[in-house]
Amino acid sequence: MKVKLLLDENISPVVAERLRKEDGLDACGIRDRGLLEATDAQVLERAFADDRILVTKNVGDFEKLARSRELHAGIILLEDGDLLRDEQVRVIRIAVAELGVRSDMVNCVMRIAIDGTITFEELPAAP
Repeated sequence: MKVKLLLDENISPVVAERLRKEDGLDACGIRDRGLLEATDAQVLERAFADDRILVTKNVGDFEKLARSRELHAGIILLEDGDLLRDEQVRVIRIAVAELGVRSDMVNCVMRIAIDGTITFEELPAAP
C-alpha cells in the first residue's frame, strides 16, 4: 500500500516537509491544500477525496466525525497533543511503518501513543 498522508493544522508543516525529504513519503499539510479555514468535516472529506490518511492530534473531534461518516480513507490519531516537532516525526514514522503491514485503512482509525503503542478501531463500526 502506498501511504499518502494529509497532516491536520495541529501538526507542524515542517513535519510534512521532513517526511517528504527524509523518508520520501507522500505527505502534505492542510496548508498545502488551501484548507486552513476549513472545518474538520471538510478536512476529512478532502482527505477522502485525495485518498489520503488524515493525521491529527484532534482526537475527540475526528473520532466523532469518523463515527458519523459512512466512509473515510483512514485516520491516525496522535494521542499526545503536546508533542514537539521531532516527536511528531518519530511517532508518525512508527505509524507509517505499521501501515506497511496493513492492506487497507479505509474506515480504520489508528491510535498511537507517544511510547509507540498502536491500537486500531474500525469506525464507523461494521453492522
